[in-house]
Amino acid sequence: MIDTDLTPLMRQYWEIKRAYQEAILFFRVGDFYEMFHQDAIEASKILNIALTSRDKGKPNPVPLCGIPYHAAKGYIAKLLQAGRTVALCDQVEDPKLAKGLVRREVVRLYTPGTLTDSELLSPTESSILAAVVGTSGLSRHGPPEPIWGLAALELSTGEFRVTECTGTSSLDDLQDELVRLAPREVLYPADLAPALHASLEALSGARLCVQARSAFDAETAEALLRTQFKVASLETFGCEGLTVSLHAAGAVLGYLRETQPAARLDHIRGLEVRRLNHTMHLDAETIRNLELVAPLVEERRGQSRAQRTLLSVLDRTVTVMGSRLLREWIVRPLVNIDAIQARLDAVDELVQTFQARVAIRTALRHVQDIARLSSRISLGTATPRDTVALLESISVLPEIREIVAAAQSRYLQEQAKGWDDLADLQALIDKAIRPDPPVSIRDGGIIKEGYDTQLDELRKACREGKGDMATLEMEEREHTGIDSLKVRFNQVFGYYIEITKANLGRVPGHYIRRQTLANAERFTTAKLKELEDLVTNADQKLNRLEQELFEQTRGHLALHTGRLQAMAQTLASLDVLAALAEVAALYQYAKPEIHEGGVLSIQEGRHPVVERLDHQIGFIPNDALLDLEDNRLLILTGPNMAGKSTYLRQVALIVLMAHLGSFVPARSARLGLVDRIFTRVGASDNLAAGQSTFMVEMTETAKILNCATPRSLILLDEIGRGTSTYDGLSIAWAVAEFIQDRRHLGARTLFATHYHEMTQLAGLRDGIKNYTVAIREEGGEVLFLRKIIEGGADRSYGIHVARLAGLPNAVIRRAQEVLAQLEEPASSADDPLIHQEPRAQPHTSNALPSPHPIIDEVRQMDLFSMTPLDALNRLAELQRRLEDIVAERKEV
Repeated sequence: MIDTDLTPLMRQYWEIKRAYQEAILFFRVGDFYEMFHQDAIEASKILNIALTSRDKGKPNPVPLCGIPYHAAKGYIAKLLQAGRTVALCDQVEDPKLAKGLVRREVVRLYTPGTLTDSELLSPTESSILAAVVGTSGLSRHGPPEPIWGLAALELSTGEFRVTECTGTSSLDDLQDELVRLAPREVLYPADLAPALHASLEALSGARLCVQARSAFDAETAEALLRTQFKVASLETFGCEGLTVSLHAAGAVLGYLRETQPAARLDHIRGLEVRRLNHTMHLDAETIRNLELVAPLVEERRGQSRAQRTLLSVLDRTVTVMGSRLLREWIVRPLVNIDAIQARLDAVDELVQTFQARVAIRTALRHVQDIARLSSRISLGTATPRDTVALLESISVLPEIREIVAAAQSRYLQEQAKGWDDLADLQALIDKAIRPDPPVSIRDGGIIKEGYDTQLDELRKACREGKGDMATLEMEEREHTGIDSLKVRFNQVFGYYIEITKANLGRVPGHYIRRQTLANAERFTTAKLKELEDLVTNADQKLNRLEQELFEQTRGHLALHTGRLQAMAQTLASLDVLAALAEVAALYQYAKPEIHEGGVLSIQEGRHPVVERLDHQIGFIPNDALLDLEDNRLLILTGPNMAGKSTYLRQVALIVLMAHLGSFVPARSARLGLVDRIFTRVGASDNLAAGQSTFMVEMTETAKILNCATPRSLILLDEIGRGTSTYDGLSIAWAVAEFIQDRRHLGARTLFATHYHEMTQLAGLRDGIKNYTVAIREEGGEVLFLRKIIEGGADRSYGIHVARLAGLPNAVIRRAQEVLAQLEEPASSADDPLIHQEPRAQPHTSNALPSPHPIIDEVRQMDLFSMTPLDALNRLAELQRRLEDIVAERKEV
């Protein structure tokens, strides 16, 4: 179909749709948003609404579906959840004043990273729009170093940050930062490096949006940023020396101006430069393995998220702003000892002063999301109820100020110094807005009596007019003798007189029929029409004036967005500190001592998440001692399922909690500053990138060895188990030596392994100690005591765990027989099960004993992570190999 065949309305539709090919176009027609053609077909399925057609009488009717305009937000949310974007096309002129076709424009493009509506946002999670770009920088020596730039904007709060990563590890740093941010939408240039593009595709729940390279132009970016912030130089925000990160920031602003053409962006008031070395660098693997903000596996039915992550254990905040900030603190622990101590002292004071803590938390329960409320006010999308929510929130500020002003800790005193009661804004809202306003500004009933003289006069005229309507009804009943006569109103017909059919014989001749119903007739009269005009005109004037007065009030509040944002940050910080104090008091956490030395000493430490689970015997606490001298590397051996992984993680979590400013689950903790925490635990693959489980393990291990410093804390669990016994043991041995050696690394490390031969390292190298998990054997049964003790283990008790897992008794019995034969002395030359091979020698001055490979394979089996079928398959494979050995011996 060519344009000449289209109606004017459909021609207008296609002119707009061509610019938004990938979005579902909501096209305003009267009181509905309509969708046509393929948009209608797709949307009707996602939204579960009826699909009909336009021009049904023609040979090719146009597919059509529609939704009421006032219910659009709910439908938009469903489309966004389905991975679609929505272009909102509104009528931008009054249909009554339009000459010909009403003018329409797209006023907003709804994408995952540009949401500000409370109905579309998760209250406790940020909604980040990010942009990434890379280039090559100058280097004094050798080839140019890569430079990666990242910009991240939370449009719903106005927080705008940039980060720049330079050097050989810059790509890893950028990827880790993206994981910490968890953006909803990422902009990137078409020529982005394949390695980073692959990382973007792995981001969970992020919409990737390719942009033309021109969107990242340097001059355009700088001009956009200076115009947005009304500054002559971006050095005002500490941006000196930055390059590509500013290009990314310019791309973000350009995208916003393209997708939100009608939005005022005045609440984006500055740019924060985030230096990665100012906080503890947690990489993606550590955030995942420690289950800081999300569980490793999907939640099980009946098991709440509160049982699964550090965030949910610590999150006793009472505001959504505090909840979002707590997540930020968890993934970005501090590395400055003064800043850590300031937070710890504030938490300590709130732990000790029960009444102050309760008073702060009680008052904060009245505080709603000021950060997002202020943004909607600035954007011009705040409703009357939003302003009342803001009024309720700021009305408790004087009460909280009094409590904070009496505090002794430095952190709380600093909050008090910059305090702003926002009293003038409270007075304005209280004077202007009714306490129970409607949701929409079109519904009237927003402005208080006495606020505006003209408005009061119009209200009086409306009341008198409606009173005259009631008088007219009584007069007409008396005149006609029809007691059931009613004067009513609706949006279609306006005011009318309704008379039942039984009384139609008494209708006066001057009544003018307007509508026939099944049981009644509707009429009007000249007097009613005259009165209707007066009331309707007064109503329209009243609604217009109320809208104008509300918009004036909202505009005045918008001028103070900066003040509102500052207090939102202050209240969020207080909420987090009070929540950490509440957790500390509730769960009997201890205040850690942070120092510049290398000693990590924990007395009776506990895992903060695991201890909250319902254990019949309770959680068994354990000590830990790591330092930069005699206890640099602790080799931890012991049975499967005995608690080694829990112990590793609890040490890391205690260290991390202390660095974010929290008390810790321990009797006491004296912790030397840690710059990074690294973890290599669990088995996973990356099939999309062509990487096996072992390749992923080696890649993560290489990253640790290349990036860690002596100030780092390293957790290694089962290094080398993804390959053959000799290969795996050799790699684990060499990795341990490299970490232990101060010439290479010398970092504090917990090294859990099933290679019991590794315990020999303690006698060969300084700084290495052996620890194991205590057990008790009674009557053939094994009891895991969950206690970490000094020493090494020589068994993994995998068959015992296999029995607990439910393997058939026949399999268990046969496994015990095979294990018994494999464990016989290797000197039995006539035993066909024993096949002597040359011993593997690690790169040390001392020979490493080499067991028979089959013996070691059985020892290293992690049966607890195997299904019964996997175990049977492994045993069948061992049986086949043993039969081959027997056959070879017979031939000899």
